[in-house]
Amino acid sequence: MERVKFVTHKGKKILVEDFTQLNPGAEFNETLKIAQGMIAAEPKGSVLAVFDATGCSFNSEMLDQMKKFTSANAPFVKKATVVGMNGLLQVALSAVSKFTGRDFTTFKTREEAMDFLAEL
Repeated sequence: MERVKFVTHKGKKILVEDFTQLNPGAEFNETLKIAQGMIAAEPKGSVLAVFDATGCSFNSEMLDQMKKFTSANAPFVKKATVVGMNGLLQVALSAVSKFTGRDFTTFKTREEAMDFLAEL
């Protein structure tokens, strides 16, 4: 399954980062690496992204990786949205946001997030 890809939604190019149901381990690490490469290949300030963490679980190592990932992507991302945040995932997102100084708009569904990004 292709977890990271650009799609066109209502005429806008949006990066979909599908981390649904991922747990700590090799697949999470590989998906993060792929996303990092795709984002860094784009012009600065141009990426519209949806990070879907529905059903994902985090540990402290993954949280550290997300902080590094988010910091490295900052110059390239115009706006990032997050889907599937509840409970501990919301706490993790807050920690990443505070660490990186980046704001994320959260949505209940991927469709809502993509609609929001398409309006930018």
